[in-house]
Amino acid sequence: MLLTLAKFELKNLLRDKMTVFMFIYPLVLGGLGKYLITNNYVDGAALGITAMLMAILTGFAYGAMAGFSLLDDRDDHVFTSLQIAPISLNYYIWFKVLFTYLLAVLSSFFIVWVTGVFTLAAGDLILISALSALQTPLIAFIINAFAQNKVEGFVTMKAAGLLLLLPIGSYFFLDVKEWLFAIAPGFWPAKAVQYSILQPQIDTGLISMNLNFYQYILLGFAYNLLLITAAFGTFRKKNDI
Repeated sequence: MLLTLAKFELKNLLRDKMTVFMFIYPLVLGGLGKYLITNNYVDGAALGITAMLMAILTGFAYGAMAGFSLLDDRDDHVFTSLQIAPISLNYYIWFKVLFTYLLAVLSSFFIVWVTGVFTLAAGDLILISALSALQTPLIAFIINAFAQNKVEGFVTMKAAGLLLLLPIGSYFFLDVKEWLFAIAPGFWPAKAVQYSILQPQIDTGLISMNLNFYQYILLGFAYNLLLITAAFGTFRKKNDI
């Protein structure tokens, strides 16, 4: 059944031009980032910000893709049809979201790896990718909690996209002021990325950050899972699920 659902979901994602664009967008972004970095078009703060963007944009883009896919299902009355199907509606929703989450993890890993801004073990790259990709279920549920159609979904997506600015702003603060930006779900993977970039200076005592790499990762997972739980609850309430 899982394989059948996976095939159906992939076909469903590829049938719409908007979701296809969101599907390949992070990969194009990774290629662009690689080009800019390899040819030394970005350096210093710009290099760090580029690396942060590479890490956090993928989860958001795939979250929008999952969100619009759920909107399509609602428009096609798939949720109603599932009331008499052998699988539960909650199972179907979570399968769709987690399937896209897995794609986001793989895509984020590829982008962070291919840009080559910093050297990290594969396990640490997976941690960053998995944390960044938690934006996928979060954005998907937010879109479907506050939008009834694709037009409203696009507006909701743009509003949620403003949160991407906060991790960028946090790049310029390593002291207590960075917590002003911590409300953004992308703050935590972005700070883990920044720590990995600055680790040589941190190890020599030239600069310091409030937390270490794994603390940003651990707190980021806890915070994002809390947000996902709240967003899913709102989504269920708004859609009487």
